[in-house]
Amino acid sequence: MRKTASSETTPLVDPLLSSQIGDFTVEERIGEGGMGVVYRATHSLIGKQAAIKVLRAELVSPRVHERLLVEARAVNAIRHPGIIDIFGFGKLPDGRPYIVMELLEGRPLSELMSDQKRLDVPTVLWMLDQTLGALGAAHRAGVVHRDLKPANVFMVEPPNAAPTIKLVDFGIAKLLENRESPTTMDGSVLGTPEFMAPEQIRGGTVGPATDLYALGIMAFQMLTGVRPFQGDPVQVLFAQVDKVPPLPSSRAERIPPELDTLVLQLLAKDPALRPPRRPCSSSSCGCLWSRAPRPSRGPRA
Repeated sequence: MRKTASSETTPLVDPLLSSQIGDFTVEERIGEGGMGVVYRATHSLIGKQAAIKVLRAELVSPRVHERLLVEARAVNAIRHPGIIDIFGFGKLPDGRPYIVMELLEGRPLSELMSDQKRLDVPTVLWMLDQTLGALGAAHRAGVVHRDLKPANVFMVEPPNAAPTIKLVDFGIAKLLENRESPTTMDGSVLGTPEFMAPEQIRGGTVGPATDLYALGIMAFQMLTGVRPFQGDPVQVLFAQVDKVPPLPSSRAERIPPELDTLVLQLLAKDPALRPPRRPCSSSSCGCLWSRAPRPSRGPRA
């Protein structure tokens, strides 16, 4: 989780500040989302810093508690450097569950895209390469993220090392072997409309290809500065199901035709037509990924 705070959403008095959660002392509030609030905390004995996500009080229920536990179990099962590490789970005296995660230094892709509008092709390929590696590990572990979007792709920027990508917020992740989806609290479809795949919108089977569709939306936005479908959330949902997406090169210049083809395959309405989740590393196989320009080592400064 991120190491910078948002003063606009921080209350005047937060009772958890300076309190003890397990072995950690809560230092500051650094973010919040629909499910909970995230704090920076320090281990009382060894000084290790961590991020602690605490569920909102108004959301506490056995089913939501299970949803947060699913996140912790799902992430712990993946074991990949491109997935945020979760190493603790517990419950506060007032009944609110929490998870303890590694504290990330850097910024989400949503912020980078907001600053730069569109990214250059080598940076996009680097982002896709790193994200696909993490997704492949998640899918092999039987986990589908289900809410992949720029806000959940974090660019870690350590002071003395090359940047890397980590996927965060598996709060509505689905274990593939779980047929009854405990993450659906009231029968509604969970996800972010602008990045939801057609099968997800229809309430159909969610699988690895669902994450690939969201990655296609992200790739389109990284390359062009805009998403392929515009309008209010309902209009976007209908477009995700029925409308053919435009070519990225129709929205921005200097986009190679191989990337046009790759993005449109990721955005195929039929999940079976989306390309494999692990890109080929061979330069001689002739697949779309091998013909695309090679990724750089990281985004340009």
